[in-house]
Amino acid sequence: MQISKVHLAGQNKLLNDFLNGKESISSFFGANPLKKEEMEFRIKNVMNRSYNRQGLVDALELFHQKHHASIESQENMKKLRNEDTFVVIGGQQAGLLTGPLYTIHKIISIIQLAKKYEDELNISVVPVFWIAGEDHDIDEINHIHTIDDHEVKKQTYYSKDTHSFSATKTELDQKEMKNWILKIVKSFEETNYTNDLLQELNKTLEESVTFVDFFAKLLFRLFAKEGLVLIDADDPNIRALEGLMFEEMVSKQDIVRSVLKDTKSKLIKSGYQETLQISEQSIHLFYHSKEGRQLLEVGESEGVIQTKNKSYQFTKDELIRLAIEQPTLLSNNVVTRPIMQEYLFPTLAFVGGPGEIAYWAELKDIFEVFNLEMPPVFLRHMFTIFERNIVSAMEDFSLGIDESLQISLEEKKNSWVKAQISVDYKDVFDQSRKALFQLHEPLQEVTKEVAPNLNDFSKKNYSKIEEQILLLERKIEESILKRHEEQIAKWNRIIHSISPNGRPQERVLNIYYYINKYGPDFVHQLCELTLSWDYAHQVVEL
Repeated sequence: MQISKVHLAGQNKLLNDFLNGKESISSFFGANPLKKEEMEFRIKNVMNRSYNRQGLVDALELFHQKHHASIESQENMKKLRNEDTFVVIGGQQAGLLTGPLYTIHKIISIIQLAKKYEDELNISVVPVFWIAGEDHDIDEINHIHTIDDHEVKKQTYYSKDTHSFSATKTELDQKEMKNWILKIVKSFEETNYTNDLLQELNKTLEESVTFVDFFAKLLFRLFAKEGLVLIDADDPNIRALEGLMFEEMVSKQDIVRSVLKDTKSKLIKSGYQETLQISEQSIHLFYHSKEGRQLLEVGESEGVIQTKNKSYQFTKDELIRLAIEQPTLLSNNVVTRPIMQEYLFPTLAFVGGPGEIAYWAELKDIFEVFNLEMPPVFLRHMFTIFERNIVSAMEDFSLGIDESLQISLEEKKNSWVKAQISVDYKDVFDQSRKALFQLHEPLQEVTKEVAPNLNDFSKKNYSKIEEQILLLERKIEESILKRHEEQIAKWNRIIHSISPNGRPQERVLNIYYYINKYGPDFVHQLCELTLSWDYAHQVVEL
């Protein structure tokens, strides 16, 4: 396993400017996570704040014991009792089989950044992954993609439960899930690791009840040696610690709404687009009822806060009392979740993906509303894994690794196919179609004049001739593809591996494809790689 890097352009202006440290966007963020002097100042800031460390560790301990976390993870979790221990934190939804590769890449980024701070700043830093267990959008996490029969296929687990529950509370159908896992593993190439992998996944499933159970147990196994600490945002033991902050969030909801509106205006004036498309009436908290989760908004009547569907209404005082007495009935949205995270954890840095970077640009002043400081924000590492057989296939077309990450591979394949043909037959057919229309149009006009009752017949006559030309073109294309079938299959393997469905590998493929092929230590080996710290794209050659 070798690692190198390539610098790729960001996905948009905001991200490009963020990576390049432009003042126009950096002013919307806190300290720079890669500048030692700024991180030393951040340490002092965190040390000057107080946290309910004992309550946090007590809640995390129950979660870690429930999911059989490794000794390394439990020891790291217990370190949080110490006043001189910090965290690097990031999070994601509880995707099946850990979801797309970027979840794994984010965790590796968290682990590596925590190690970097420990080495450079001589402090104790724990890697923490925040599971967004309160999320109700099960359709976002109930599937993965595999390469099956030389095609990228979406493999969805269909739940019989139609109720809208959080991922923490949505139960898995053991029989259906076991069949789904078998289907996934069968789509992989059979290796020396396949049988053990299937048994391990089934054993983990049998110990799991919900989406979050399954997700957490898999992560604890994959990152056992790294001592990863997990938190489920929908854990009632965690929720019990959040009452005072929920109270403050309700009390200051009008200020939060005003500050967010002002920040959006500043961002737009600075030449960027807003990311958070949320109603200005939202108080950025959810209320949980038996019908599911509902966003809370300022009501039409003065002093009333109501759910979006208007089924539940509260006065401000009633909601404050609810926050203190029954915090499990509330949860954060995308705006207030970072505030709660900062409230709970002594955070040195937050690790986010490109989408998170974009919306965090709107949040700095909201931290200040709660007398908090926005943590330094680090853009997670981006990876592309290149298997040996894929690199070999690329060499057949003189396609370099750097080039493959910066172009459309589908267009490159089409250009290669076109180059194999001595005559541009498509142009000839296009010209023929135009000539056919010019020849047949007068015939249709004559028919309209002489025999109007045959007008539809004349149009069908034209269509049939055109269909025959199209059929001949298709047959020629099939013949060409057949002649170059082996090489085109190579192109498709390259595309499916590097940019499946025209998207980055890490947004489509799943880690268990690689674990099945390269063994159970594959993730640990990725964690051991020496990564680049200049926001370059990480290239891993197997």
